[in-house]
Amino acid sequence: MKRKARFTPYALAISTALLVASSGSALAYQSNLHVFSVDDVMGGFDGSTFGTGGATQYTYIICDLGTTACPADNGPFLDKSGVTLYPVDSEFGYYVVDFLGAQQKTRDQDFMEGFVGNIVDNGLQMGIQVSNAATDKYKVKPPLGTWCQGLGGTSVKCETEHYSVLEHVLTCYETIPYFYVPDPLVGPPATQAVLSTPDNSLTFDCADAPLDDNALILENGILTTRLTDSTPCEDVNDPVGCQMFPNDKTDMLNNIALTSDYSVQLKDDGKALYGWGGTHKRPNDIRMYAKLTLPAEWKEPGADFVVTKARLVVNHWITNNPNDQLRPEDLENEAATGRKPSYNIDGTPGGADEIWRSTIPCYEGDGDLIDTEEGANDPTFLGIGTILKNTPYALDANAEPGTAPSDPPYAFSSDLTGGFTNAFYTTTNRDPFEWSYLPDDGDDTTFSFIGCAGPIDDPAYVDTCQDDLDNPYPNVGNLSLVSGPRWRLKPNKFGQDLPGLEIPQGECSPPPFQSDNIKYEVGTPTTTVINLLDWDEENNGPSPLATSKGWVDVDENEFVEVAGTDPNSGIPFTTNGLPMTSDFDLAVYVKGDRKSTAVYNAQLFLEYEGGEPPGDDTACGMPTSYDPAVERGVFVWKNCDTGEWFARFTSAGDWIRYQGTVDSDTNFTNVTPQNVESSDVLDYTTDPSLITYKLGMSGPWFDGFDFSYPDGSTVCFGVDSPGGIVAVVGSENTPVAVPFDLETLGPCL
Repeated sequence: MKRKARFTPYALAISTALLVASSGSALAYQSNLHVFSVDDVMGGFDGSTFGTGGATQYTYIICDLGTTACPADNGPFLDKSGVTLYPVDSEFGYYVVDFLGAQQKTRDQDFMEGFVGNIVDNGLQMGIQVSNAATDKYKVKPPLGTWCQGLGGTSVKCETEHYSVLEHVLTCYETIPYFYVPDPLVGPPATQAVLSTPDNSLTFDCADAPLDDNALILENGILTTRLTDSTPCEDVNDPVGCQMFPNDKTDMLNNIALTSDYSVQLKDDGKALYGWGGTHKRPNDIRMYAKLTLPAEWKEPGADFVVTKARLVVNHWITNNPNDQLRPEDLENEAATGRKPSYNIDGTPGGADEIWRSTIPCYEGDGDLIDTEEGANDPTFLGIGTILKNTPYALDANAEPGTAPSDPPYAFSSDLTGGFTNAFYTTTNRDPFEWSYLPDDGDDTTFSFIGCAGPIDDPAYVDTCQDDLDNPYPNVGNLSLVSGPRWRLKPNKFGQDLPGLEIPQGECSPPPFQSDNIKYEVGTPTTTVINLLDWDEENNGPSPLATSKGWVDVDENEFVEVAGTDPNSGIPFTTNGLPMTSDFDLAVYVKGDRKSTAVYNAQLFLEYEGGEPPGDDTACGMPTSYDPAVERGVFVWKNCDTGEWFARFTSAGDWIRYQGTVDSDTNFTNVTPQNVESSDVLDYTTDPSLITYKLGMSGPWFDGFDFSYPDGSTVCFGVDSPGGIVAVVGSENTPVAVPFDLETLGPCL
């Protein structure tokens, strides 16, 4: 009999049908469903949260909900969605001063970092509503800034990780040629374009317009030595030869290198940030922490399981900020790119003569569009054959930079060392928030990427795949994964080098896009599924999430730094304030503006190898921890002699209501209530293959039921609320994430 699919209102009608089935020797696992609430709001870099889930609890993070009253001029308010939002006081913001920079905030009881409130439906916790405080900005002397601001306060992003993008905005000179030069394939050195009026009365030789690349390091506001090493310092001269500390734009007098055209800062991963503006913006983050359960056997001493599949599923609204981050285990991952532009290869694949050419007629969406609203500029058309990668012009990262204007820039960024042109980063032939695949029947010179709304092994997303001409792609059986989406809450904009441009329905239609041509509408409920195994192994080595050790032991994750350990809980936390437990630790950063967004829930789906599935007798016998007077939870066990199952729900004193379903593909042969009162619901007659329960109790009492079903049935035991429940199963007190299959104790398929 075919399994019947049932969904509860708790799933918000955006439930994913993510399929994580055991394949071969791999074991399947799904975590608890974490439902976000104000308890998850983080207070600072010490791992603190408003509730008890973090490294420590501070009840004064949110005023009027905790132990502190709100200021008279900054109290709760009713959001237009009907949720009451309460002000937040955290360390995730900045005090800003023009020309000096920004200083990290402290918890100062001003409650000016943002607003949060619980989303509740019929008494059921559904998620959290988040609204940021207004973004602060401060002036700097150009080109030290990251935004360019004009009269009237209009601003555009003036910062990028790619020199080619910077260069295209500021000049017609092309270090990696593709657009202005007469023949970008002639070979180094490039002959630059000569621009002229129609009658040739005026001309301009772009060879005369290279950028000033002599970047001198600011120390206490004074220009000093040239920046020639992009290795960020951990301490003075550590590593040996390093010149600048990573800069988070809190200080405009140090750790910035300056030319007459642009500035250079270093990220903590060594990537360069090029800026050319006169303003900085500093958003006030709202950060939330969620802990999701991991398999108990991963936590055994010496356990080392190979992780073969790892997906994080988050239900939320589409946000208005492409930098609203998901940080699993405090990792930031630039290798998760979504779908990139399609291309053909000329020359030798992987060789020094390799050239990538676009296969789709498209448009740029970059700084050329600043004046488009006034009709001053048309978008730049990129025809088929536009050069996306010009390897013969790639620069040597180890070359000593020259001082003459005609000398190539120091190759800090990946575009210069890889030969990537501005067109590669700014064409709208991409979607950073799709899953990207390649057909297995392609050759090694053609890369026509297929974009899907989610992973194709999930039936919910099989029919969402399209080629890069927006045509449905029918044969997902011949696709291989290239990359999952960016580790972000799904936004409406591209982000990165197209920060203010919305993603269109018609992929390569000319920008700016009309409202009926916007792919992701802000405020729409959506499901984001990210691939936690995306990783740049070539440059960073193996992912810390490739084996179970990196998930359960912070010391096995070399990409995060432990800042301290809470003395009371014993929980370590990172430099970003994320608690790092032996379970899966997730931070969610919301960095938008006052327009609120919603984050509902998160769940983890895994496959791994190296162990054996639970034995057939795991569920046998009453859990020894079952004591209604002192234990709060869900207890499930089986009489393995008779085949009868038992479910008990306890509260350990406080009143609590459990609700959920037990779903079978055959009819139950027996259901016997235990301590079920008239105010409770236990329905097994409306549909004899479905048990629906709503059981309320207070300690030391329990509610529950006994049930039986025919041998060979597939039965799923679920708990919809409260969220975050882990059932205790069998005499060995085995923790099992809900919902679970009663025969396998794995996830319900």
